[in-house]
Amino acid sequence: MTEEQYIPLIHRSLTNQLSEGEMDHLQEWLAANAQNQEIYADIVEGWELANDYELPVAVDTDRAFDKFLETTQEKTTTTTTKSPTPVRRLWPTIAKIAAVGLLLMGAIWAWQTTQSSTPTLVETIATTPRTLVTLPDQSVVTLNQGAKISYNPNFGERQIQLDGEAFFEVTKDPQKPFTILTKNTATTVLGTSFNIKNEATKTIVTVFTGKVSFEDRAGKNGSLILTPTQRGIYQSDDKSLSKESDISLNTINWQKEKMVYQDQTLSKILPALESFYDVSFELKEPTLSNCTFTGTFNRAKLNEALEALAFVMNLTFTQKANTIVLTGEGCSASN
Repeated sequence: MTEEQYIPLIHRSLTNQLSEGEMDHLQEWLAANAQNQEIYADIVEGWELANDYELPVAVDTDRAFDKFLETTQEKTTTTTTKSPTPVRRLWPTIAKIAAVGLLLMGAIWAWQTTQSSTPTLVETIATTPRTLVTLPDQSVVTLNQGAKISYNPNFGERQIQLDGEAFFEVTKDPQKPFTILTKNTATTVLGTSFNIKNEATKTIVTVFTGKVSFEDRAGKNGSLILTPTQRGIYQSDDKSLSKESDISLNTINWQKEKMVYQDQTLSKILPALESFYDVSFELKEPTLSNCTFTGTFNRAKLNEALEALAFVMNLTFTQKANTIVLTGEGCSASN
């Protein structure tokens, strides 16, 4: 059923006229999403206002009814032997019911008008680890699996809503800043490339090129200006903002087709692999973090990447669930 078809159900529920099956349908519709609950609340509010409504002008209902009888009696030759008194007593009730009906229809009309004037948002949900979206201004968004973006189809304000993780390459337009909103944060740029990872407990923005303004939407912590190799972190629990510098950009490489390393230490490589494959590493020998690796992973599977590391660096590895233990001879810090 459409939203319009549920409106009569809501009306009938307010007058206790729903069957058991119709009530079940209405409850399922309300449980489907918050928007349906808002629609229901708006209509109930209109109904309650109508019930409390009093006519602003005092009306002589007896006189009005007598006038009504005179008019109708002039147009008919039929007479009645029944007393008009019982009907006259109902006239104030009829007037009130009419007022209630008009107010309820007005509330429904206002809601439908508001809904029809609100454009349907364009929404994309990524079902793969690298879903490319080209926005109306030619900015390109790479969505990680499970991420979702939504925006107004005319894109006049260059503003989008993000859930999950995405990499942005924003087309420069000094007259129109580009803003990404998450539940708690706002990131604003003119034209740059950066990564946003939005989680339940925190939001992380890492800048590749250009400059980014990062702030909490409540406006209580000011804002951070982030430049390349810097990242801003918003913690949901204490609503704090912090900045970190000298970030290895290889740690944010899920959107790349391949990972290239030239004499990189394991201390730099392993965080990238943890992010890329969603695993954690444990070193049996702490000085293994000083050992270096040169090579390329072309979107390799995890076991292929581990075998490459093991072969080049003479390592052995064991894996239990998402934890990988590396064993081998360590390297001095000067290597």
